[in-house]
Amino acid sequence: MKLLKNILAGAAVALATLAGPGGAWAQNVNNCAWPLGLSPSGSGNFLAPDAAARYWAMPFPKAYRTMKIQGTFPNARYFSFVAYSGDASGRPVETTGSRHDATITPDGSGSGASYTVRVSRDPSMSGATNGMAVTANDAWVVLRMYAPAPDPTLSGYALSGGVPLPAISFDEAPPLATCPPPSTADGQGWHPVRSVNKLEDLRSFFGLLFPAGFDINQPTDYDETLSGRMWFSPPRVPPMLLFPNPDNKYILASPGPYQRGRVIVIRAKAPEVADRRAGRGPGAQGRGSGRAQGADMRYWSMCNNDFALPIAAVGCVSDLTVKLEGGWFTVVISDDISRPEWLRAGVNWLPWGDEQYPKLVFFRHLLASETFPHSVQQVVKGCPAGCLNNDAVFDFTLPDLPRRAVISAAGPAVQRLMGEYYPVAAWCDKSTFERGGWQACLGRP
Repeated sequence: MKLLKNILAGAAVALATLAGPGGAWAQNVNNCAWPLGLSPSGSGNFLAPDAAARYWAMPFPKAYRTMKIQGTFPNARYFSFVAYSGDASGRPVETTGSRHDATITPDGSGSGASYTVRVSRDPSMSGATNGMAVTANDAWVVLRMYAPAPDPTLSGYALSGGVPLPAISFDEAPPLATCPPPSTADGQGWHPVRSVNKLEDLRSFFGLLFPAGFDINQPTDYDETLSGRMWFSPPRVPPMLLFPNPDNKYILASPGPYQRGRVIVIRAKAPEVADRRAGRGPGAQGRGSGRAQGADMRYWSMCNNDFALPIAAVGCVSDLTVKLEGGWFTVVISDDISRPEWLRAGVNWLPWGDEQYPKLVFFRHLLASETFPHSVQQVVKGCPAGCLNNDAVFDFTLPDLPRRAVISAAGPAVQRLMGEYYPVAAWCDKSTFERGGWQACLGRP
């Protein structure tokens, strides 16, 4: 516990150093907005990003009182702003405020395409229209966008929903240029490689989250072979150092080391989403409901991730890409370098990835309906202070991964609550799966 407190205190001090007026991030703030981009591609593949999502991070140094964010509603399934803060008191980075698209009021009374969000040190701003409040400490604001639609004009904004990233200004000063700046020399548009995810920026960010000496410790049972059933369960609260999205809720499984000659087989009923297309137009989800009419949730996905720094995504299946059979989906995880030929067409495949890295498999639900009783949101209702289903959650605090027995113990309670939507999973001999499919490995969940 003392080591953990020292690590978290070190992370907070790193934030103060990097984002403060005299730190390295101050120089960036004076140059451009959104200097870090997270995705499963390249140097942005850290903190377990979803394959169908893109994230951008912007520092909010404590030298400033306000941050104004001005943008256009993107053509995307979902977007949001979340603020994270930390200090040197030993507390971890924590979520301080958030706004997702359904809670953002458009500017004026026109088409509703533009918006203005204000982040402030004033606590009363949390209740203001489009307001978010943060503490007096240095902070980060993260823009998330899920399933941005392809850009029909091919103007270079496909990853940001067909619109430029929103403008950032501090204390009512003129807006910063967005990273990367537009090129006027050759007329060919934007060149992200020039200034997003610079090596020094990534080093600074990792220095905040994972200071020198930080290591993700594995439980003593990690190397024990799992004979069969693999259980998914939710943490009471996701580790804050992973910058969790408050609109997402997660269950996860720890599969242990890869087993030669075997595969992981997962089977569940798929939640309904309103529209499986990538985008539905600016602000099309409607403002106030948080989800589209008649849907179980806004989005869901299952991802395999390396549980080793920088916690990279290996592969994901989501409602956008999943192959369904009668409303159900089957996922097979194997150590093949590409989708194996022995998998029939209706089965979804995820790569195990590099065998030297331990794995965590995450199943996420985004903005589930209150009337849908089988979501992860219903399982963790009341958490962390007063979990209604205390037998269905476990404690997960970095840098330690709980013992598999702790995760598994909560699994039956989670399955009881989620019913057919719970991912039943097991290690299975590859030859058994080839002969009898998921039924031979799982029975009938």
